[in-house]
Amino acid sequence: MNLTRYFNVTYLLMGLGYTALFHGVWLFSTQFEIISGTVSWYLPAGVRLAAFLLLPIYSWPLLLIAEKSTHFILFHPGGILDNTAFLSGTIGWYLVHLVVSPAVICTCVYLFRRRFSAPYIDNVSSTLATLAFGVLISVALGVVFLGRRAIELQTGIEVFLSILFDFSLGDFVGIVVLCPFLFALYKRPSIPKSHLVLYLTTIAWLVLLMLSSYAYSQQINISYQVKYLAVFPALFLSYRYAIVGSAFSCLLIGITAFVVASQSALPPIEHQFYILASCTSCLILGASINQSTLLNMKLAKKNEDLEVSVQSAQALASQLVVVQEDERKRLSRDLHDDFGHRIVDLKLQLSLDSRESDNDMMLNKIDALYHAMKKSLGGLRPSGIDTLPIESVIQRSEIITTLKRANIDYSFNVSGTPVPFDSDQKIHIYRIVQEAVTNSIKYANATSLSIDINYAQHSAVFIVTDDGGGIPEHFAHLANAEPTLGLLSMRERAKLINGEFDISQNKPTGTRVCLTLPYSA
Repeated sequence: MNLTRYFNVTYLLMGLGYTALFHGVWLFSTQFEIISGTVSWYLPAGVRLAAFLLLPIYSWPLLLIAEKSTHFILFHPGGILDNTAFLSGTIGWYLVHLVVSPAVICTCVYLFRRRFSAPYIDNVSSTLATLAFGVLISVALGVVFLGRRAIELQTGIEVFLSILFDFSLGDFVGIVVLCPFLFALYKRPSIPKSHLVLYLTTIAWLVLLMLSSYAYSQQINISYQVKYLAVFPALFLSYRYAIVGSAFSCLLIGITAFVVASQSALPPIEHQFYILASCTSCLILGASINQSTLLNMKLAKKNEDLEVSVQSAQALASQLVVVQEDERKRLSRDLHDDFGHRIVDLKLQLSLDSRESDNDMMLNKIDALYHAMKKSLGGLRPSGIDTLPIESVIQRSEIITTLKRANIDYSFNVSGTPVPFDSDQKIHIYRIVQEAVTNSIKYANATSLSIDINYAQHSAVFIVTDDGGGIPEHFAHLANAEPTLGLLSMRERAKLINGEFDISQNKPTGTRVCLTLPYSA
């Protein structure tokens, strides 16, 4: 077993710092208790729980050794404090303090740390669990420490339970007051730029307590008012600064309760429950605000990631449309320049060769092949797309031929003064109109169709309407994506030329496809 894992300089310093703070606040707490009517809060319980929850598990042996050694030094006969009430010297005392209580603390804290992690008050569930664990550890240690004395003194069960309640309540008050503040210090959470408000509120709170003490010295008792007015800045800090604000609030509520208790004759239990109620409310509020903030940050991150994914998908779709159009353009050029010339050359050779009796038949087949190739070329890249206005391209294109072949009663209307578009804009306009017409023929069973081009002052509107079955309503209301590749392609093409695409039902029947393309006058 490697003992250096447990015994090293770092853990030794942790043990010394822990025991100095533990016994320092112990002396502080005992001074509170000798004031008549003051609140009983056992601050060392908060120091102990915070240390075992926050510091590495391997440091625990040195923490316990430092705490117990300091206890012997302070309270043994002839020691600094020489108080046998805290060092009875019986076998039961040694068994409880050196074996049982350390075993209870280490076992309970180890099991709790397996489920929760620091700062333990960052969300509602962990905060409630930490508070419940504070009650559990307070009761468990009370049973261990007081049980020994009850057995040795043969204390009755009713008296034992009453003392156990007071002991556990004092421990839990110390935990609630001090643990959140130590959690916040250990994690060193970032305080927003508006931290000045936190400091000013804290200073104003402390000034109010000093004024209360001064007023009491002048026979003016405003302790009751101060006690309950303090709830408002506590809730404000918890709401404004989440777990940091709630940690500050718990400490200040404890100080407030002490100041008020020193000025009144009310029983300690009233002040204890004031601390517990106020601190619990602040801790839950701070945890809720922190949890909400973290959830909003996660949601914002997910929305950002989703937006990036959508943009990537849209960029990919747009790139696919561009690549598809470039490939069509290349195929059209290759077919026209290569195969077209070959067919013309073959036809010329056959016309010069008069020896073949079946030249006429071959020439007819070549003509048919040439016309078929020209038709394919029109499908790949419409004739005149690089030179003619878009309305002229549509009028002499395969779109009109397809309408005639399908026996669709169509109309083509142009209003306003036409404006020139570049080749890229025209090919995307053409494909959108072509896809709209194709959908009307293939899916809508339309009998009539109109293609309208309206040139306004700053935009050109291309509208295709039919009297078919109409697009389903849930398709028409989709904002970003459509369930078919054709509709998605039209929307992406519109984005590529900075246009607005809309598809809707054409009342009373049919479909209306609209492309609005802005341009500079």
